[in-house]
Amino acid sequence: MKSKPKGAKYRNLTARSGVIYYQREVGGRRIRFSTATTDWDQAAAVRDLYEQRKGIGAAAFSTVEVPTFSEFSGRYLTEDTSHLAPTTRSDLDSYLREGGPLLGFFGGDRLDAITVPRLREWWNQEVILAGRSVKTGRAYLDVLSNVLGYAVELEVIEANPVPTFRQHVRRRQRTQRARSEAETRIRPIEDPWECETLLGATLPEGPEAFVYVLLGLDAGLRQGEALGLRWGAIGWGDDESDQRRHLLVDASRPRGGDLGPTKSGRAREVALSCRLHRALTALYRQRWNPGPERFVVGGIDPSNFRAREWRRILKRAGIGKRSYKDLRDTYASSLITAGVQVGYVSAQLGHADVAVTARHYAKWIGGDVYRAPLQLRDGDVPADFIVRFAYESPQSHPTKIAVGDSELLSHRPLLRKLARREGFEPPTLRFEASSHSAPNHAPLLVILSEASPNFASTSVHPRA
Repeated sequence: MKSKPKGAKYRNLTARSGVIYYQREVGGRRIRFSTATTDWDQAAAVRDLYEQRKGIGAAAFSTVEVPTFSEFSGRYLTEDTSHLAPTTRSDLDSYLREGGPLLGFFGGDRLDAITVPRLREWWNQEVILAGRSVKTGRAYLDVLSNVLGYAVELEVIEANPVPTFRQHVRRRQRTQRARSEAETRIRPIEDPWECETLLGATLPEGPEAFVYVLLGLDAGLRQGEALGLRWGAIGWGDDESDQRRHLLVDASRPRGGDLGPTKSGRAREVALSCRLHRALTALYRQRWNPGPERFVVGGIDPSNFRAREWRRILKRAGIGKRSYKDLRDTYASSLITAGVQVGYVSAQLGHADVAVTARHYAKWIGGDVYRAPLQLRDGDVPADFIVRFAYESPQSHPTKIAVGDSELLSHRPLLRKLARREGFEPPTLRFEASSHSAPNHAPLLVILSEASPNFASTSVHPRA
């Protein structure tokens, strides 16, 4: 369907779900119906015939006074958000809360008084002086645009000033500070040893937390996708050396809420690394063969995990402040650095197209230093490169693992408690010797296989 032509001829018409609708507020009553066409001229004719029959436009219909932003934002939430996902609706409630950056500033303003200069005042006060990032400011600006755009659709106001103001924001984005803020959105863990230390620090939190972290690091799942993964979506393969092993990512539970579609709305298969296969196998057995519709990490509450377990993990690992999204960025940047083609990485991440991946990870795609691509070993998938980086990358620090070992082994009493309670075998003393003598095996691989026969066995399938 063509975009809406400009001009008064097409007033009160708007496109929704591939059909043109007529919308107007008359005498305090909202009128809205489908014109049952995708042609703008035909829709205009339907509108004119309807208004002629109803006498709309005659003197008997009075003009409605322009409401304040506070009044109309409540109407917007009631009338124009029913099609949104529950988490998105919850976000809108937060953005449009009483006393917040939007209602606290614009609440008493009439909608037609919200102009570009007024928006600039708001930006300076509520974003720059308040210390908010450009990204946060633009999120609030998007919500404001939704409210004013709905007012334009209902002909409450004539124009939405936000698109014009966005041009000012884009010019600001060209400054050095803004570029720096944009770069901080992608923050992978670039030191391979820090990834291993992080996983070691996750072990004391139990098998479920360990799998949850690995789903981000070794599979690049979004948080909602990891929370929405079900046991029936795991393609185990014949064993862990079967390269057909994969995860079917076809649903998401944003913030641990209701199950819904993925962000892209499309399902995808994500290759399963050896160590993630082992960890899932162990958790499957520990759960006594759960049903296919049960969630893999159903016991994880993302808010509590972030506030409690994740903080303890980061403190234990000593790698600074990190978010769950950083695991996904680590997965993507590691594969690209290993020489995996961007198209494959894009498909694994579930991006809409390769351009999105290239834009997000341009720093790792480019570069003037040549690095020979890693070669897959028998039974490996590209995700297995992540653990190999710790031992084969020029960045690796062979001496740093000694610190991680001692930190991990200092939690031996807690790990033994986990072993008694959940059957989760802690690392043995062989771990101390093998971490230096087996350069082709990462510490966590030792924990999950050689040193932990109760945790996983590569020769027995979880369904056996």
